[in-house]
Amino acid sequence: MRTVALISGGKDSCYNMMQCVGAGHTIVALANLQPTLKDELDSYMYQTVGHQGIDLYAEAMGLPLYREAITGNAVNQGKNYQPTENDEVEDLYRLLSKVKNDLDIEAVAVGAILSDYQRIRVENVCHRLGLVSLAYLWRRNQKELLQEMIASGVEAIIIKVAALGLDPRIHLGMSLRDIQPHLLVMQEKYGLNVCGEGGEYETFTLDCPLFKKKLVIDEKELVLHSDDPVAPVGYLNLKLHLAPKENFDEAIKLPPTVKNPLDFINDLSDSVFSDVSDIELSETELESIEKLEKEEKKKQNELNPLLTYSGDKVTGVEVDYGNDEPDSIAETGGYTYEQAHRKHESQPIHDHRSIYGNKHGWYFIGGIVGEGVDTRVATEDAMKKLISLLESESLRLNDVCSVNIYMRDMEEYAALNEVYVQTFNFPNPPTRVCVQCPLPADVGLIFDAVAHKSTYNNTHDVDGAVTKERVTMHVQGISHWAPANIGPYSQAVKVGEVMGTCGQIALVPGTLALAGGGARAQSALSLRHLTRVLRALHPRAHIRSVVQSVCYVCAGGAVGEARRQLERRTAGAIVQYAVVQALPRHALVEWHAWAHTDNNRFEYEETGCNVGDYKVAITRRWNYENTVAAFVCYVATGSSPSTCQLSFPSEEVCTTHRMRASSMTQEQIEEVLEYALRKLTQDRDVETQHAVKMRIFYQVWSAPGPAVLSRAVRAVRGRSRQRAAVTAVPVLALHNAFTFLSISGLRLDE
Repeated sequence: MRTVALISGGKDSCYNMMQCVGAGHTIVALANLQPTLKDELDSYMYQTVGHQGIDLYAEAMGLPLYREAITGNAVNQGKNYQPTENDEVEDLYRLLSKVKNDLDIEAVAVGAILSDYQRIRVENVCHRLGLVSLAYLWRRNQKELLQEMIASGVEAIIIKVAALGLDPRIHLGMSLRDIQPHLLVMQEKYGLNVCGEGGEYETFTLDCPLFKKKLVIDEKELVLHSDDPVAPVGYLNLKLHLAPKENFDEAIKLPPTVKNPLDFINDLSDSVFSDVSDIELSETELESIEKLEKEEKKKQNELNPLLTYSGDKVTGVEVDYGNDEPDSIAETGGYTYEQAHRKHESQPIHDHRSIYGNKHGWYFIGGIVGEGVDTRVATEDAMKKLISLLESESLRLNDVCSVNIYMRDMEEYAALNEVYVQTFNFPNPPTRVCVQCPLPADVGLIFDAVAHKSTYNNTHDVDGAVTKERVTMHVQGISHWAPANIGPYSQAVKVGEVMGTCGQIALVPGTLALAGGGARAQSALSLRHLTRVLRALHPRAHIRSVVQSVCYVCAGGAVGEARRQLERRTAGAIVQYAVVQALPRHALVEWHAWAHTDNNRFEYEETGCNVGDYKVAITRRWNYENTVAAFVCYVATGSSPSTCQLSFPSEEVCTTHRMRASSMTQEQIEEVLEYALRKLTQDRDVETQHAVKMRIFYQVWSAPGPAVLSRAVRAVRGRSRQRAAVTAVPVLALHNAFTFLSISGLRLDE
């Protein structure tokens, strides 16, 4: 993309330009905001010390320089920024508007590493101008990033210090290479940010691989701003000139230490991002998995030569049904879910929407059906129903935290998204999951959501508890950290101690292209994204903080691989697996999660029962206070619910499974639902009325139809004190071939 680089003269903006070039972008101009009538300005947004050398900096790169004066102040200091008169952010808007009008730029390079304050404001300006923020240093490990800058030829000096352990008389003018050991000592001793992200120090770059000439210092003037005995503050005024570079080659050649976007996903150990520690498969583990996969393939072929197995996909012989549905499974030979008949096309899905809330402000919305053959019409229908439900409880669209969309055709995503953007057209929108499921032709989508109603007076809830703060993470800048959410949804939302994430697929963060490598690589990368988002939202959060998750896959073999990757990272996770028709960007795996910051205060249980001839297995988690609880319940006709095999050993077994699954009665479904609800409310709490969220995934070609499920839900809701917002969603398969119902539940009473 044609990119303008925001520069301050410091090391971060310089090295981010190098990262942009390494990622294939073209720097066409430089932009800088400068103080007026002062050498150095105390700004929340901009480094101004050293601004006298910016003209030479641009000349050294041979690029046009755009400059504007800083006329505003930090008027709007809130967590979320909206255009504010006389704010210094509007100076940036004015500057970038001029550059865009002159050069038709597409992106802005910004050297932010950790400051949400700066990131949010730059992204706000970029959004208003239709530009993309390129922030390749975002959330990088500062210790390793500093070493990488030095090794990559960024020659910069310390030009300002303002921290304990840094003395203007000693450290000003030192090079990064020379001061690096001292910075590491100060990090251990005082917690100093090694890259100066806390304002501890600022730098000025004299040379880097992008410069055609180098800057040479003629004179230095030390200005002691504050002679504090603990943390004195001082800066340098510089007089500079340009000089030729020895052995200079006109062609820009970046050193190998400047990594490209793919380098950051090749190392899934996360060694370059210290905020997350993911283990990676050892060579021994890789060999063991490959051996197991070969044995599984051999075993499967022996059971039924008509079925074939690979690590990423289960397939059978190809059968052309034409316009006719086979009368029996026996006609299809070997059988997997991918050869399922079109039973779902004749099973109508009716709207059964509901909304239930509790005194803590949580509201669960379920069962919205967007009706219509045309996806746009169906989406408009779903949005109208959502707004109507929200208004019935005096809620606003801004109160929605999380949205799940199950659409009929992913090829119609653009039509759906256009309506969705018009509906959620505000900063920090809710998180979102969007997958394709086997819906009938007259249903465009199924929709559910979670909302939280704040008191708006920022004081107390009705029961006297302190109002829970809502924090939304909507990182729109492209980086190497995790995928940017440039669209109308956020990465995560945190209300109190509860966190919900958007669906994470295996995008390469630096390019937003889908990573290759099959189910194993995509499972590992998408879980790494999930972990990083949680950790960025709260310092105690990790993949182990997940209370309940959903793993969507669109290839049978991906279920087992996704499960292996998760179990390598955490124990006691409760997961609802669903095989769907398609995921965004043709991904194989997508993860969505609800998490809690106090994960170490949660219990875990595996239990189950028999309902008639059906096996019911349940895993659940709840905290010591019993204010947060979740479960995943599987109903199967046979086999062990823990296996991940999605094909049947024979046609006869498959036929038997289908007959038994479809024969489950409404009364038996009610018994399962009541059993699951008792577990969600911890048995002893059955007399208390709770609002809960429930989702039923049903194996579309074998399970009882949506009409039976709806009647069972209504019956249980009618005689139970629990107010369950239920959404029933058809899927191709669940976590094994014999499981035909998967029910999840979530209760948030805090």
